[in-house]
Amino acid sequence: MLLNFSCNNFKSFRDGFQFNMIPEKRMTELDYSVLTEKTAVKREKGLSASVIYGPNAAGKTSIVNAMSCFRQIVLRGNVRDASDDRSGDHVSSGLEFAPFAFCDDAVPVRFDVSFTSGGIKYRYIVAIFLGAFLDKNAERYIDREQLYVNDTLVFDRTKDSVDKLKLREITDFLNVGYSLKDAEKTRKAMSNNVTADSLLLVTDFNSFCSKKLVNKIRQWFEEQFIVVNSSDRTRFYPGMPENDGSAMINIYINKIAQEAGIIGSDFAYVNDPETHTTKLMSVLKKTDDTLYGVDSDRIESVGTLRLISIMPIVISALRKGAVLVMDELDASLHPMIVMNLISIFHNDGVNKNGAQIIFNTHNPIYLNHNLLRRDEIKFVERDKETKASSLYALSDFRANGEASVRKTSDYMKNYFISRYGAIEDIDFTDIIADVLKGAESDD
Repeated sequence: MLLNFSCNNFKSFRDGFQFNMIPEKRMTELDYSVLTEKTAVKREKGLSASVIYGPNAAGKTSIVNAMSCFRQIVLRGNVRDASDDRSGDHVSSGLEFAPFAFCDDAVPVRFDVSFTSGGIKYRYIVAIFLGAFLDKNAERYIDREQLYVNDTLVFDRTKDSVDKLKLREITDFLNVGYSLKDAEKTRKAMSNNVTADSLLLVTDFNSFCSKKLVNKIRQWFEEQFIVVNSSDRTRFYPGMPENDGSAMINIYINKIAQEAGIIGSDFAYVNDPETHTTKLMSVLKKTDDTLYGVDSDRIESVGTLRLISIMPIVISALRKGAVLVMDELDASLHPMIVMNLISIFHNDGVNKNGAQIIFNTHNPIYLNHNLLRRDEIKFVERDKETKASSLYALSDFRANGEASVRKTSDYMKNYFISRYGAIEDIDFTDIIADVLKGAESDD
C-alpha cells in the first residue's frame, strides 16, 4: 500500500511535490474506501484512489514520470542511463531530462517513498546528483540514500561512505550466519566498497546484510508498484501459451466488453507466428476448433481498443493488491466506465487485497463528492513566471470561510469558476482570427 511519494527538483517541480495517499484525519466522507494494514508500528491507513487535475503542461504527467523514473532506478540499481527502457518514459532512460529545466544551479533530484507490504512499513529515500537539465557530461552519483523499516533507520549512505548501519529492526531478515555484533565492521567494509552511481540497497547491503529484505523491497517496486506512462499507446495482455499460432478467448474480458456495450464481436488473443508477438483479434466467426477473425486495429474504435487494452492490468492490480498509476487512464473511455472502475477500487467487497488506483485526467465529471473524497482529489498548477509546478489536494482548503470546501460542495462547479485554481481561461478566438486574416491576405 502506497502511503506517500515525494520528489524534489524533478521536471517541472522545482520545489518538489508530496503525493500523499494517507487519509486526512478530519475527513469523514466515504470511510468505506479507506484501506488499512497492520504493521509493527501501527495500523496504517491509505486511500484507495486518487485523481489528478490541472491544465495542459501543468505537470500532471511529471508526477507519473517521477514515480516511473524512481521505480526504474531501483530496479536497475544505478543512475546510469538505460540502454533498453520499456517504461514508455524517456526520463527513466535518459536521466539528463529529470532535473528542473529553468534553474542555473545544479541540485540533487530527491525521491522519497513510503509504503507497506506484508505487514512491514518501509521508507526509502534516494537523492541523486545528475547535474543541470540536459547536462549529459555531469558526474552522476548518489548524494544520499536512506532506508527505514517500521520507522527505524536501517542505513544512511552518502556519496562515498556508509555513515550509519543499524540492523536490530531487521534481525529476522539478516543473511544466514550474520551476527549483529559485526554491524560496525560491515559498515566500514561497505564504505570502502561503495560505488558512487549505484544504490547501496541492491549492491553491498544486499550482499552483506539482507538479501531477503532487499528481495521484498524490489518485489514491491516490480510487482506492486505498476506505473504506466503513455497509457494510450500501451497494451496489456493476459497470460498466453508461448507456442506461436495459439489463440485464447478470455471469457472475462469479453464479458467486460459486452457490459460496456461492445456487442459487435468477441475478442481473442493470438500469438502471431511471424512477429512472435501477441495480437488482439476481433472474432467474427468461430467453429469448434477454429477462430475466424480480423486484426482489431483494423475494425475497432479507439475507445474499444482502449478498454480491452487496459482491463488486464486493472484486473491484475486488483488481484495482487497493487498500486496502479496510469497517465490519462480515461483517454477515449466513456466516463461511466471510469466512474465504475473508481467505485470498484472503493469497494472493499471486491477490492479485497487493497489495490490502489492513481491517474491524471481533464474530465471534471469525477469531481463528485459521492465518488471521491476531498483528499483523493489532487490539483497541479504551474506558475507562469517561475515555470514551476505545485501540487495540492482539495482537502487542503478550509472547511469554512469564503474559499471553503465542504464534503457536500459542488466540486465541479467550483472548479470551473476557478475557486480551486489549476485551470486556465482559454480563448483562441483572436489568434485564429488573425491567422485567417493572414491567410486571406496571402490569397
